[in-house]
Amino acid sequence: MQKIDKTDTLKTILNERKYTVDYFQREYRWGQKQITQMLDDFQSTFEEFYNPDDHDTPEEVMRYGFYYMGCIICTGGSVKKIIDGQQRLTSLTLLLIYLNNLQKKTAADPDRIVKLDTLIYSDHFGKKSFNVDVKEREACMQALLQEDSTYTPVNESTKTMVDRYQDIVDYFPDDLKGEALPYFIYWLIEKVLLLEIDTPSEDEAHTIFLTMNDRGLSLNSAEMLKAYIIQQVAEEDRISVNHVWQDNINRIKDASSYDTSGVVNTEDVDFISVWLRAKYANSLRETKKGAKDEDYELLGEKFHTWVRNNAKQKMGLEKPKDFKEFVLTEMTRVTNLYLRMKQYGEKLTAGYEEAFYNTNRDLSWQTMLVIAAVKNDDTDDLVKTKIQMVTKFVDDFATIRILNFRKVNWNTNKYLLFHVMQAIRNEDIKTIGMFFVRTLRQMDIGVEGITKFSLNQFSGRYMLHILARFTSYVNVRMGNPSHFEEYVDRKRQGNTYDIEHILPDKYEDYKDSFIDYEDFEETRNQIGNLILLTRDKNRSYQAMNYSDKVQKYAGDNVLAQALNDNAYHNNPKFLEVANEYGMHSIPVFSKTSISDRAEIYMKMASDIWNADDIKKLAGGWSDEEEKQLFKNVKGREFTVGYANRSWADALKYGFLSANLGGSGKSIYNVQVGDTVFCHIAGSGFVGIGECTSTAVPMKNFTVQVDGVSTPISDTPWISEEAKKQLDPNKEVFIGIAWKKYVTDPADGYWEKGMTSVPLVAYMLSDKTTHDRVREHFGYEEEN
Repeated sequence: MQKIDKTDTLKTILNERKYTVDYFQREYRWGQKQITQMLDDFQSTFEEFYNPDDHDTPEEVMRYGFYYMGCIICTGGSVKKIIDGQQRLTSLTLLLIYLNNLQKKTAADPDRIVKLDTLIYSDHFGKKSFNVDVKEREACMQALLQEDSTYTPVNESTKTMVDRYQDIVDYFPDDLKGEALPYFIYWLIEKVLLLEIDTPSEDEAHTIFLTMNDRGLSLNSAEMLKAYIIQQVAEEDRISVNHVWQDNINRIKDASSYDTSGVVNTEDVDFISVWLRAKYANSLRETKKGAKDEDYELLGEKFHTWVRNNAKQKMGLEKPKDFKEFVLTEMTRVTNLYLRMKQYGEKLTAGYEEAFYNTNRDLSWQTMLVIAAVKNDDTDDLVKTKIQMVTKFVDDFATIRILNFRKVNWNTNKYLLFHVMQAIRNEDIKTIGMFFVRTLRQMDIGVEGITKFSLNQFSGRYMLHILARFTSYVNVRMGNPSHFEEYVDRKRQGNTYDIEHILPDKYEDYKDSFIDYEDFEETRNQIGNLILLTRDKNRSYQAMNYSDKVQKYAGDNVLAQALNDNAYHNNPKFLEVANEYGMHSIPVFSKTSISDRAEIYMKMASDIWNADDIKKLAGGWSDEEEKQLFKNVKGREFTVGYANRSWADALKYGFLSANLGGSGKSIYNVQVGDTVFCHIAGSGFVGIGECTSTAVPMKNFTVQVDGVSTPISDTPWISEEAKKQLDPNKEVFIGIAWKKYVTDPADGYWEKGMTSVPLVAYMLSDKTTHDRVREHFGYEEEN
């Protein structure tokens, strides 16, 4: 857009100016929705002009378009009192603080740092005063500016500011970091516009505010959509259809106890946007210069226009009865589903635990996927199963990313998740399950990341959740209540839970186990050194040496008790779980103890976040069914390491196998139709094949022997000794149709410059190695 007359840039509005908020003004109350919407709007507008492949200097930003962010109403004077607009100015200041901090940490060249200090605060003889200057918020602003994680909010506004700043940290688009960052900052301060209305007095400012906000309140998108839909319904049905519509909307609004926009309750707009996106969005805006909004974006808060333009072609609404059923059947079903998901997100419910877990981590997009998956005529049992499958997928997907320090919000993952949403829309449970499992197994990361998972700025908001999951998992396995809600509730009255560092912060007492102080500090924050404790005990134990603390742990939650030898006596329910995961008492805690406990957490994580559970919910499917579903999907290329096993039997029966220890679990990522390049360390590449069945335990893997399906463990092997060496409880097999191979590993192919990695199954970003192996074996893929 062009610059609107009389508007000012963000730089002009904030640079070395002073604003304050009167005591009678309401608190700062922007929610996560408003912050993410602001970031999304900024990103999409900026990317209309920014071309990462053709950008030389910041001066080019001068030619970019503007973004209008509304007006602010102030009294005049050297210090302006904000009558209307403090929510936006506060939020923009939080964003500027984040960008200022981000630049200082990531800029390779200090000369490329865009100066933002004067937009945030002024410096008068060494004393900082913030440009949005509210005394009660000063300490909070200072803590955010200095990234002081020890700061504790003291009122509603500062609590909200800390939460919204963390949202900016979590949701700021990765695409705007790196090379794009200085260009984006220049665009933000020079191209984001505000209209400032200054008045001589507070009375006049309030008069303007009331006139603009209380007179002639316009209809929102939900109300405009209702007007259009009702108009299309036969006249004799309009009263009844209107009644159903209004009843659904009232139920939605009644279930929302907060004002989502910071002004009025807009839950009806949120609901309809989620519903229509889930059921009808078939396109998504690309992230490139000049990209235009597509279905998904147009079905945001202005969805009524999209529906008017696409009711017939994209929604199948042609006749009056279609519009009637759209409200009576589809809207009512989706309303029930939306409220059901809201209920499961607010209270831990047996059978729907993952919905609560996801809500606890703000994964609100799970509801959109659920609505997409459920058909209007699904039975209650099918609806239940689909909810369980979707929420389990979201939990697995998000947890795997979190354990590998990757963001889990919709915008970061929208291209993948939008594709998943389209793939599961109104599908049967087997199809949905196959898409979910394939998506999870095609991730380039896994729960193994937990061995490196540690407490830092990213993981801080998730670590309590992860530790609570492990603790509640063991509780339930022992036949006890979960207590998960209690562990993660930071707002409940009384003694809340905190993260306890098992090894105390006493380097001198434990330095023999560590290289130096930096190694000590880094290792202390790893998950193997963390458990949950109630706040009072966490604080009272902090100064104790481990030898004293471990005696106290005997009276705490089950994972704290597991450190003490008393837990392993006369406790058969706990011993069963402890033996399964290798738990043991630890009288002397060291660096090795921390890595050992991380391995225990990894084993538990493999069971808690196991994609096979989705397959079980769907009732299972055959490899042939999966192959047919994805027959038009080009397979990927994997190198699979096959060391210390019988190559002759792998060729004879058509398989590869791996032990689940170490990186062995990565063999689960190989899917039906993927091309496998088998590598044996010391010999080179020995064969190329196509995966015909995904990984299953040894006891479940069968092959054909004289036309009879026979368990691999019962077949005669060329090397019986090699078969005996396999642990049937840990060895997993995939089926392989071998295309090209050598019979003797000594004839394997290897040349200087080729690449291999000491893992079981992995993809190579550089295709050169696989191309050379393919050429060497004379292998051409079938069309």
